[in-house]
Amino acid sequence: MPALDPFTRISKAVEARLRLFFTAARWDFHVVPDPLSEQEFRALVTRTPLLALSFRQMNPPDKGGGRRFSGNLGMRLTVVVKNPSGRSARFLGDARGPGLFPAMSGAALLLNGHTVEDLGTIFVGAIAQAYAEGFADLNAAIATIDLTMLATFGDITGAYETADEFLQTLSGFEPWPDGQDHDQPYDARTP
Repeated sequence: MPALDPFTRISKAVEARLRLFFTAARWDFHVVPDPLSEQEFRALVTRTPLLALSFRQMNPPDKGGGRRFSGNLGMRLTVVVKNPSGRSARFLGDARGPGLFPAMSGAALLLNGHTVEDLGTIFVGAIAQAYAEGFADLNAAIATIDLTMLATFGDITGAYETADEFLQTLSGFEPWPDGQDHDQPYDARTP
């Protein structure tokens, strides 16, 4: 059955795939908003090297997608490295720390063409070096890798109530008072 929550599924799948090369002992990984605020970025780069994954958008096709929602799911992986050896080592790497260029290449090679079961195949759309205005004091090298996937999700039968994954996305409480029909209007204002 196609994934009912592709956003969580793709986030976990990307991290799992990256962990084949970017070990947790050395690389920090976070799911972050897009774009990051200055405060969020500074808080993230306290431990580097860093991989930060953000959801960007999901664009459905121009024509109806049928009974299951589908579209181009876009995410962005941000890679941040620091290297105490100096400026060029930040990009090329050495024995003291990873370089941005090998990290970008490794992430792209691991992710491009990787298929996530019941969801779709990840493709690298663009790789770019980034610069965070006002962060020269961090002595960091930054890159972004745009990821895209044609994803289809949802249950074509519409039997969401029997799907454990769907039930996990819902609140754990009933918003209706005991004895009230679920289809009856409910006044949420407190008396």
